[in-house]
Amino acid sequence: MTDIFAVLRERALERMANAPVEDFLVRGIWKVELAFRPNPAERTFKYTFWLAMTRGQGCCYCTGDDQRGRELIGHDVRELVAEKTCISIAALDSLYASLQRRPSAAYQLVGTPIEKTDARTEIILHEAERLVSGINTRPARVVNVGLVGNIVRNLVAHGYDVRASDMERDTVGTRVHGVLVEDGTRTYDLVRESDLAIVTGMTIATDSLELIVEEARKAGTKLLVFAETGANFGEEYCRTIGIDTVVSEPFPFYIFQGTSTIEVYRRG
Repeated sequence: MTDIFAVLRERALERMANAPVEDFLVRGIWKVELAFRPNPAERTFKYTFWLAMTRGQGCCYCTGDDQRGRELIGHDVRELVAEKTCISIAALDSLYASLQRRPSAAYQLVGTPIEKTDARTEIILHEAERLVSGINTRPARVVNVGLVGNIVRNLVAHGYDVRASDMERDTVGTRVHGVLVEDGTRTYDLVRESDLAIVTGMTIATDSLELIVEEARKAGTKLLVFAETGANFGEEYCRTIGIDTVVSEPFPFYIFQGTSTIEVYRRG
C-alpha cells in the first residue's frame, strides 16, 4: 500500500532540492482549539488544529499525538517530517504552500462564516455533480466520510442516495438530515459500495487515506477530498496519488471572518 505521506514528503524535497536553507526553517507554529457550528443544519465541530509556517503556512487537524510547540521554532522542517505526526503534516503542508500551484478553478469567499459556509458547500457539490454526471439510470450513491451536515443536507436535496461515516463518538448512530451516521470502521465498506466518496482531508492524519484510496481504486469509486488539513497537497494528490478531485481550503478557513480562498484540483 502506498505511504501517501512519504510520497508527498519525497516529492516536496525533490521539488525544493535547490532551495536555500531558510526556506525550510520553522518560523511560526500555532495550536488552535475550536468549537464551531455555522448554522442549525450543521453539527458542532470540536477540534484542534496545528498551523505551521516556513515560507508558507500549512495546517493539520489532529488528535493530539504531538505535544511539541514553540520549541520547534528555528528547526529545519526536513528533520520534522521524517515521521508522520500532526505537526509534521502541517509542516510539510507549509512547504507545499511555497511551491507554484495550478488549480483548475479558484474562488474567493468573502463575508461572515455563516455566508461562506453555504458558498463552500456549493463548490463541493458542484464538483461532486461533475464526478457522477454519467450516472443517469438511478440515484448516484454518495458517501460523506468525515461528516459535514451541510454537505449531507445538499446531497439529500439533490436526490442522491447518501451514506455517511465519522469517527466522533457523539455523532455515530445519529441521523443527520435523515442519513444514519455510521461508525468510521465502516468507511471502507461504504467507499466500496458508493459511486462517489466525499472525504475529509483529515484522513491523512488518522491513517485512513491510504486504504480509502486503495478501496476506491479497486471498486471504481470516484474520490473527492475536501481539505483544510493538507490543503496545499491538492495538486500532488491528483497528479501522484490519483485522487479525482480535491477542494482545497488553505488557511485562513471559511470558519474565520473575512476572505477565504478555495482551490479546486482535478485529475487529468
